[in-house]
Amino acid sequence: MKEKTKGSGNVGTEALNLSKKELLNLGEQYLKIRNYDNAMKYLSRAVLQGSSRAGTKLFELAKAFYKKQDFGPAFRAFQLLADKGHGESSLYLGKMYERGLGVKASLQKSFDCYAVAYQQGIPMGAYLAGKLMTTDALRSEEVRDIAISWFREAIAGGVYESYAAIGKLYMEDGWRAQPGDPPKSNKTALSWFLRGAVRGDNLSREMAGDFFITGTGTAQDIRRGMELYTQAFHDGSVSVCFKLGDLYSNGRYVHKNLDLSIAWYLKAYERGDVRGKYYAGHISFLAGKVYPALPEGTEEKKKALQYLEQAASLGYGDAFEILADISRSQRKYKEFEDRLKQGMNAGSDMCREKLIRYCCSHAMKVMKGMHHFPWSAEGTRVDLDFQDMEKLKETAAWYKKAAAAGDTDSWAMLARFYFFYGDILGIKEKDFTKAARQGKPSRIINTEKLLWRYYAEPQTVQGGVFHKENPKKAFQLAHQLARNGYIEFFKVLSSYYSRGYGTKENSRMADYWAGKARSEWGK
Repeated sequence: MKEKTKGSGNVGTEALNLSKKELLNLGEQYLKIRNYDNAMKYLSRAVLQGSSRAGTKLFELAKAFYKKQDFGPAFRAFQLLADKGHGESSLYLGKMYERGLGVKASLQKSFDCYAVAYQQGIPMGAYLAGKLMTTDALRSEEVRDIAISWFREAIAGGVYESYAAIGKLYMEDGWRAQPGDPPKSNKTALSWFLRGAVRGDNLSREMAGDFFITGTGTAQDIRRGMELYTQAFHDGSVSVCFKLGDLYSNGRYVHKNLDLSIAWYLKAYERGDVRGKYYAGHISFLAGKVYPALPEGTEEKKKALQYLEQAASLGYGDAFEILADISRSQRKYKEFEDRLKQGMNAGSDMCREKLIRYCCSHAMKVMKGMHHFPWSAEGTRVDLDFQDMEKLKETAAWYKKAAAAGDTDSWAMLARFYFFYGDILGIKEKDFTKAARQGKPSRIINTEKLLWRYYAEPQTVQGGVFHKENPKKAFQLAHQLARNGYIEFFKVLSSYYSRGYGTKENSRMADYWAGKARSEWGK
């Protein structure tokens, strides 16, 4: 059968007369060419006609819409399938109502969807219905009983994380307890966690492990608690890696062992939680931070250095600062600089600031050694001998490193060097304009004035090696500088308005700025 609108991207009215098999075939064809809107329309019609295969395809398509956060079509597809008795779709609808994804958030509608999902044979619906009641269940015994009844239904269906959910409802609140709260018992909570642990639920194992290690609701039994943690780990738990890392780093309840702590954090990282790498680096850094205070040549000092290097290898930025200082104390200046760059790239602000100070101090030191200062009192180019040219290049190289580290003052210094000595430094016009724009926030050099010279009339260059007249940009810069209170630009702006340079002629504005200039110069 010919499908007239197949290539047009629209579903024709003749689709109403197609059989469910034909609709399914068309839907699958549109899926192949990734025309998901038409695929959804045809599959939806096939579902309405009772095609179970179309239902499977539509559910997968709805999940794809959901994953890419295109919640409108996802919701419509899930709703259609839920109306046809598809429990998993009812579950997704509940999540969307709970979180306000593509629809107005409604806990009541979310609860109803979870309940329907359970009635349609999805035990997770009962679990999520109970979870939705948790906040109220902590404050009302009646609500708690209802929530527990839902969790029990979920348990009967094999959703064993419900044991941990029930246990949490019985955990004592301590100082957070409020008058009228339902009676709670850590002993009862532990009994639920242990039931879940027997069923293989990792969260229940971890919670029971917490209770045994701290002696909550039972006599303290660290060995049993560690056994429960280990079981959870072997069954794939990530969170228990952090718990074990914390135990060994703090040395509470177990002997302090930083190497074991780091190893457990790294296991969390290996299982996909990036925080594990950060925590491992942090512990390594803290262990190595004592390096400067330790006596030279001792095993403790060597071990501290190993921890610092380990922290750096894990990308912990602050470790690079201490390692850089160690390199500097050993007069390994290239290594010092490289360490600071590595720390800056790892996110250490201290390394970045120290690198900027180091580079700028070298730049100023070299510049002070020049026979002639690079520009005159009027801020223009001066003649340099060969030795000064070489020092100029070295100075610019140091400022370039500081600029690369994000120092706006160094960008401004480079802009001035480039504008007056670009020929000596071997840079291009685009290098100057980039430096001038990057250095705009600087308070030591006004790069907008340099850019104005670059864009304005030839007589404004004043010794600069670059010039690209652009009246419009020159006017804009002069206008901005005048508005920012630079008196010398009052006359410039008056002249521009008078001549129509970069703007329309405007005698009124020309007189206005001329008057401001006379007023300011007469003070």
